[in-house]
Amino acid sequence: MARKVTQVSGLEICDGIDKSDLEGLQEAFPMKEKWSGSSASDVIKLFNDTQQNMLYLNKQRLNAIEEVQKTRRDNDFLIARVAQLEAEYQASAGECEVLNKKLKALGVGLPGEDSEAVPVVEVKKQPNPFSVWGELLLRVDSMAMTGQITLSQATGLRNLVRKRDAQAADVYLSMCEKDDRELSSKLLHLLDPNKRRGIHVIHICTEMAPIAQAGSLATYITSLCSALRKKGHLVEVILPKYASADLSCLSNVKEINSDLYSYFGGEWHKNKIWTGVFNGVAVTLIEPKHPSGFFEREFLYDYDDDFERFTYFCRAALEHLLKLGKQPNILHIHNWQTAAIAPLFWDLYAKQGLQNTRIMFTCHDFKYQCLQDPTKLSLCGLNPQDLHRPDRLQDNFEMGLVNLLKGGIIYSNKVTTVSPLYAHDVLSKDHGHGIDTTLTSQKYKFIGILNGIEGFTWNPSTDRLIYSRYSRRDLSGKLACKEELRRQLQFPDLDGSTPLFVFVGASKIPRIQVVLEDLQRESKNGHFAVNYNETLAHQIMAASDILVCPCVSEPSGQWPLIAMHYGTVPVSREIYGVRGSVLDSDDSSLGNPAEATGYTFCSRQGSDLAKSLSRAIDRMKNDPEGWHQLVQNGMATDYSWDGKCVESYEAAYWSICGS
Repeated sequence: MARKVTQVSGLEICDGIDKSDLEGLQEAFPMKEKWSGSSASDVIKLFNDTQQNMLYLNKQRLNAIEEVQKTRRDNDFLIARVAQLEAEYQASAGECEVLNKKLKALGVGLPGEDSEAVPVVEVKKQPNPFSVWGELLLRVDSMAMTGQITLSQATGLRNLVRKRDAQAADVYLSMCEKDDRELSSKLLHLLDPNKRRGIHVIHICTEMAPIAQAGSLATYITSLCSALRKKGHLVEVILPKYASADLSCLSNVKEINSDLYSYFGGEWHKNKIWTGVFNGVAVTLIEPKHPSGFFEREFLYDYDDDFERFTYFCRAALEHLLKLGKQPNILHIHNWQTAAIAPLFWDLYAKQGLQNTRIMFTCHDFKYQCLQDPTKLSLCGLNPQDLHRPDRLQDNFEMGLVNLLKGGIIYSNKVTTVSPLYAHDVLSKDHGHGIDTTLTSQKYKFIGILNGIEGFTWNPSTDRLIYSRYSRRDLSGKLACKEELRRQLQFPDLDGSTPLFVFVGASKIPRIQVVLEDLQRESKNGHFAVNYNETLAHQIMAASDILVCPCVSEPSGQWPLIAMHYGTVPVSREIYGVRGSVLDSDDSSLGNPAEATGYTFCSRQGSDLAKSLSRAIDRMKNDPEGWHQLVQNGMATDYSWDGKCVESYEAAYWSICGS
């Protein structure tokens, strides 16, 4: 008789056993005396009971494996956090030593020497990683004894210590120097199941700073991941392994001794997997072994086969998730390069254990779309006949082509872009780059979230690339930066009241470009840097009085926001991320002119740029108090990722989780 055999995690289970089978077994293997009187139905019942027990034990085994994997992830997370804090401690200690040596070289006495004592920079001692749990336990006892928390709350926190909870350790490590009141307020959030429940987000993208970067996407990914991790969410990133990828910034780098196979061009190709941790975020890099060497090249983008390169990566990334059995709440994809994830997911993968996962698609600039021949979709396993339709991937103007960006919009549960005003503008025909009709039809799921500023990289009080650090309360360091930059660029020795301003980028608007070129020819005190230099960018931002941004090349409008953070007053064209962020004191819609943060102009006329710049220079020279207020207002604005920005992303994630 034919028998159905099912294998469950190494256990073979047979169905369809009947009486004749058992009689045959009895002849081959005579039963002991105690079974001789048993009927076939009794033995079948016993077999079925045993089968159920085996299934139960197997389920328990899988649950145990899942718990072990979770513990390992939490442990890796904690180790990465401790390593990060240790690195910051070592950097601070080294800086302290250098500063003390400089003081000695200047002949300034240190405490304990004959000269008059002056304060020396002290570095706060970080908690010993091996004593974190003991220290946290004692702090909980202290909070309970002083009445900061109730006894039941203390019990809950002790349970977190007992479980070696990674989030509890992260909160303590970041706030151990705070008093019990502040520390307890953060720890108690962990006892609220609603606030504690985290989202599992996996970013599938093409850049992440400092591993692989070619534009603003890289810092965006790093900053958003860091902000989400601080909020207690589980965050991962999947990247291509470019030849230029910098793996030295990752901790626990491993080349996984197991090949991943993914489909492309009618064949299954081998991929190598690399893993590591950056700032507490798990990073996976996929290295294709395709004969075309898709990512074994000098640059990240701008090759003739970019469509093939990135659709291959999209398919491989989804195969990786499927192989590992991961079930994230959110797959967050970015720009046209990973837009193919969306149709691939719903057509091929959603029904393979990922039915509870949702897709968020973020487009950082809608003018980059990727149009291709529909037949090329079959390379990664998509069906051209199904997708080359007006309501799916067919381009809105080139009817014979498919548009990957459009596919990302149509097939995602949520679509976001880098500022609310940019989201508003791209719905119009003038600014929609041909995708406005698609966005309008999907308007119900389309939002804009203003990008934050990466607080550690762009912060004048901690910036390691500038000559002298400063803050909103003490601006003396900004004047020192200004004097040092003038010396470096060999500007004449002018007094500090002479405005120092910087232009960011060239304008694509001819009339504004003419004004800039005139200034370049006429300026005796000008320096023009053609290529971007990270160190010089920080030094210029810290030293300048005014930032002139005639054309925002990226919709998020980051430069004016960074300028305000550095006490540099922006003069910027009022588009995209700038509008509503840079407040002009002459704007009649501004309720209180004292809240102004800069100067703006709306038109494409170069003369309007010149007028706004003249207003700024006039205020600086003739109204020092008003100018100081502008600087203070700009530095007081909070455009960090850890504030409203990350909360907006959380809300967007929650809005589609379980939908």
